[in-house]
Amino acid sequence: MKKKFAYLFTLSNLAVISVLLSLACQNKGPAVPYDLSFTPTLTVTSTPTPVINVPGSVNVFVMDKGLAVPGLTIQAIPPSASITYSQATTTTGIATFSPANLQLGTWTFIVPVQTPFPFAPSTITMPVSVSNETANFTSAGATIYLTPTVPESFTSNNPGTPFTYNLVYSQPGNLFVPAQLAFSGLPNSWSISSGPASLGFGPADTGAVTVVGLNCVDLAPSFAVTAMDFESPSVPRAYSSTQTITKGFTSTVTCTWTVNNFTNGFCNDGNFIFAIGGNLTISSSNACSPNVNVYWKSGNCCSNQLDTPNGNIGASDCGGGSLNFGPGNYGCTFFNAEYDPTIYCTFNGVTYHADIPFSGSVQIFSASY
Repeated sequence: MKKKFAYLFTLSNLAVISVLLSLACQNKGPAVPYDLSFTPTLTVTSTPTPVINVPGSVNVFVMDKGLAVPGLTIQAIPPSASITYSQATTTTGIATFSPANLQLGTWTFIVPVQTPFPFAPSTITMPVSVSNETANFTSAGATIYLTPTVPESFTSNNPGTPFTYNLVYSQPGNLFVPAQLAFSGLPNSWSISSGPASLGFGPADTGAVTVVGLNCVDLAPSFAVTAMDFESPSVPRAYSSTQTITKGFTSTVTCTWTVNNFTNGFCNDGNFIFAIGGNLTISSSNACSPNVNVYWKSGNCCSNQLDTPNGNIGASDCGGGSLNFGPGNYGCTFFNAEYDPTIYCTFNGVTYHADIPFSGSVQIFSASY
């Protein structure tokens, strides 16, 4: 009976001790830093790419307008970018860089701005894998492109609205040449402007051209754009195709002579002479202050004169000049001897003529444009 009791007592003591140990070992929270959550940090160790050096040189060739460019300073930066070399081109247009150790890898070559050369900053990036490789700068093949932003047509002689063109100065080469724009071909009463003042600092610089009719216009304007560099004297670098703003209406100018009277007689010196009085009439429709230049011929008889409100002139075949007339009605008199006079009228670059009759009227010209 005692043995059984002792055994039960021992089991009870072991149970109590087990509970106490369990409570003592229970984790109520982080007691030391090692109990905190842990995120590992990845450490990467990079190995720099080794620079490979070889004996030798690298060259830069520069060509402009199809010719080698001598005396131009070129900058060269090796792959390590630890130094910038400078060297001028020779008479053959080549700059040679011969460092103590030629680094293989990607080199950068620069044409900086410098007087008196017309070039903008230009750069070539080129891999060099062996000695004596050459980078080539060239300015060839520049072009100007114009694109209208509105329809290229005007329907009255006072269009008002400007005509605007988007412009691209394209340089497919890698040697950039800044330029200013010049224009040719516009008739009177049209003006043209552009912006920016200079362009060409990259492969495809953009600008704008604006054409405006001033007051009355009756001639379709055609123009072209030329890119002129900043050399002295300036050199054309690129040309646009010819642009035309079409005219959507017709203008007409007519010139007639009407005889009012005819007389004949003798001069004080006994020479026969006759006088033809009449009206020179110039009329117009949808035209803007047309100008008609008038002269006449007498048939090699120099005892003659044409009297007009705009002045008096002798026959052109006897050294006489010409007079200008706008729209209107002008009373004139031909004084001539022996031969019928011939009148000549020039308008818009075309010359017309007619013999002056002793009676009736004659149309010298009627021009539509």
